[in-house]
Amino acid sequence: MAELNSGTRTITTKARHCPMKTLNLTRYGTRWPQRVLLTGLAMLAFVLVDDLTVLAQSEDLDTNMAKDPQELIDSVTIPAFLPPDEYERQSSEAADKRLFPIGLPPLRQPRNILDDPRSQIKAPEIEGYADKLIEFAEQSRLDGNILWGRIEGTKYEQAAHSWIFTTLKSFGIEDVQYDKFPTYESIWFPSANSLDVVQAPGFDDGQTFAVEGAITPFPSKTTPAGGLQAELIYVGDGTPAELAGRDLTGKIVMVRGRAESSALFSSVRIAYSRIATGQWGKPAGFIVWWQIPGVKQVAGRVGAPGGGDQLGEVIPWISVNDENGYYLRKLIDRATQSDPVKVRMVVEGRNHLPSELQTGNVYGILPGKSGKYIMMFTHVDGYFYGLHDNGASVAANLALARYYASKPLEQREHGFIFLFQGGHERTGVGGTRDFATKYADLMRNDLLLVSRMEHLGFTQQLKEGFLTGPTNSGSPIFLTLSNRSPLLLNLFQEAASEYGISMADVYSTDFATDEIAFYPPFNDFGAPVFAGWLQTGPYYHTTADVDMDGISYAEMEKVARGMAFIFDQLGNHTVEDLREGESPLTNDSVYSSEAFKLFLGNN
Repeated sequence: MAELNSGTRTITTKARHCPMKTLNLTRYGTRWPQRVLLTGLAMLAFVLVDDLTVLAQSEDLDTNMAKDPQELIDSVTIPAFLPPDEYERQSSEAADKRLFPIGLPPLRQPRNILDDPRSQIKAPEIEGYADKLIEFAEQSRLDGNILWGRIEGTKYEQAAHSWIFTTLKSFGIEDVQYDKFPTYESIWFPSANSLDVVQAPGFDDGQTFAVEGAITPFPSKTTPAGGLQAELIYVGDGTPAELAGRDLTGKIVMVRGRAESSALFSSVRIAYSRIATGQWGKPAGFIVWWQIPGVKQVAGRVGAPGGGDQLGEVIPWISVNDENGYYLRKLIDRATQSDPVKVRMVVEGRNHLPSELQTGNVYGILPGKSGKYIMMFTHVDGYFYGLHDNGASVAANLALARYYASKPLEQREHGFIFLFQGGHERTGVGGTRDFATKYADLMRNDLLLVSRMEHLGFTQQLKEGFLTGPTNSGSPIFLTLSNRSPLLLNLFQEAASEYGISMADVYSTDFATDEIAFYPPFNDFGAPVFAGWLQTGPYYHTTADVDMDGISYAEMEKVARGMAFIFDQLGNHTVEDLREGESPLTNDSVYSSEAFKLFLGNN
């Protein structure tokens, strides 16, 4: 760039990779001396020569994937149509040539373990408890269940509860209870799920492709006996712009499910209902393509937030993972009117009544000197391995129970209730309702604090295009604090700093899970103070916790020690201290809030 202005008597020049240079010519009068003009011309020549050199270098260095649009398209055409297993194999081999493990240990907690009484809580202990919980979940899969895991109301959840009961007893806790009761709502169980490509461009006659792991984890309209077969089309995110001019009648529609930040907050909830209205014709079926790389299965919803799963009963639906979704979309990329992609879809199952199912609560009660109690609860049921949601937190809760059971009464200022509730996943608020009914007087008069751990321990993942892998830090967790207590806020901040816990610099006052049972409209116990850590993230309700080795027990150790630090500090405080400077409770549900509606409205 060159700028000559006789009025201001400045020359501004800029050469490639050179800083801006300004020559002030005020001292030269009204005429430009020849030597200044020659200097400017020389600098301009330098710019031109520099540009020509760069162009020559770019021609010599053949680093471009392509030199024109068609060449770029052609260069990725062959890998674009590989079946998922072969695509995964080739992708892994290619990435392994450029990405190598370091073996970093997890980031250490800042606090010196030599002067930390909570160093008795250790990662191997938590991992041992978690491994046992995984066993119950895996047995469900080995027994042939399509929707597998410690599913509420099943014998696998019951087996986990029985083991927790025995484990709490082994800690020396005298008051351990196991309350059994029916589930609060019907639970959907698929009895048959399959998705097969029966026709596609490039397929031989009779060639098919079975989509592995296709699943309908929540209520759905069922397909006719033997399934339904129809043309498969893709409508992107299922927005009005993408549906405009489309006739979905009689077709099976695939929609991309963007997990923001997880399947809990997914775009599919709106897309499914938009399509189910029939405004663009009534489709025969609906496929959710969960765009969550690296996972085999996802238990995501298509219904309304807050328990509206019955919306899924309008159209038969099934979900597929990211790799299979890409493959189906790439088959559709080659489709024509005369040679479409056709699939056969099977969705069979039913809602099992509460009278057919049994869930429950297991809890241990440790008395303290003050007569007040700190309740720590974690739900036991979970989809698939159920480690991220919520086995790792259950394991940490067991470690806390063992830690406090090892202390004599005179060292426990406040008592503890370690609650391991069932019946969570379908309703979001299950076993805590039964506990609240049974112990209404305790809940109303004797609680210092209600707390919980939910979805904790997932390792932060590297995502740099095709370069992916674990890191040495945990995914950030965030605090829910019902009354905005300055004391509790300070204690959670201090715990995060003391133990190196990755924590968001914001917190919420919303009740999100089972603690809802302790407040209106379920119960009115005088608004007990609630505070706990939560983290959801993209791998919520997926198999990534085990398939990707996603849980860090070093992080769970930090979290458990952090919670113990907070509980120990509360030994110096009363309920009145926790209420000092408090704010009124939120009076509406986050799931039906204006904030949630605005968020989903973008979809």
